[in-house]
Amino acid sequence: MLMRFCYFLLMLALFAPGPKASAEQSLTYPRPARQDSTIIDYPQALLKGALSAAGLPYKLQASSESLVQSRALKQLEDDQGIDVVWTMTSIEREKNLLPVRIPIYKGLYGWRLLLIKPQSQSLLEEVSDLSGLARLPLLQGRGWPDTHVLLANGLRVYGTPHIEGLFDMLQHDRGVAFPRSVLEIWREQDYYQHDLVVEKHLVLYYPTAMYFFFRKSDQKLATGVTSGLLRMQESGEFDRLFTLYHQHAVDKAGLAQRKVLSLWNPLLPQATPLEQERFWYRP
Repeated sequence: MLMRFCYFLLMLALFAPGPKASAEQSLTYPRPARQDSTIIDYPQALLKGALSAAGLPYKLQASSESLVQSRALKQLEDDQGIDVVWTMTSIEREKNLLPVRIPIYKGLYGWRLLLIKPQSQSLLEEVSDLSGLARLPLLQGRGWPDTHVLLANGLRVYGTPHIEGLFDMLQHDRGVAFPRSVLEIWREQDYYQHDLVVEKHLVLYYPTAMYFFFRKSDQKLATGVTSGLLRMQESGEFDRLFTLYHQHAVDKAGLAQRKVLSLWNPLLPQATPLEQERFWYRP
């Protein structure tokens, strides 16, 4: 009887389920106002890769409703359903939130081409410096860091917080040009291909970075994502993803053949790692 009981205990130990793996936690990002998967596919792939490389058991999910940038950042700061935002850095944003200071787009959101109506090309061909551009009204999102950069450089800027409204303003001649990153302008031009085109010879440039931002209290998570991104850079996975998603747009922009109008960025935090060449794209 004793032997049978011992045998039973042995079988129970052998076939009992082992300790459960850490359950995945949800990491909520703001659902974009425009339902375009190309806007979120790359940062999601990068963030998933970083979390995996760091051994962090998180799964990404979109917020239940679409959010404009300012509201998403406020909800992140106040811990109201948003856990991570990828957005352009600024002194104020780094004061209120916790940045992972690795520019996920290699600074290319600071390289701006101009989305215009076809008939505006002749006006812009006459522009050779910032003073010439300052004579023309530009469009940009209200509250966006880009808007402050343009205004600080003496440019005329009009706008609205909602991106779709900016395209409407451009189509209704309430501005001559809408500066857009080289990484986003081509898909937007494709969408509006019968009405809008990409200006042919200018590019605006100002140093900036788009980071993953977390709450100040999520230091462990931010440290893990930093570690994961650095591992991805060392392994070549970061560059592989960047090339997969963005090389076509970069090549199409032909930055080396364009007239560069350099702008000062008064919002750029001093801690921006501009000296780390591996983090940045250089034409």
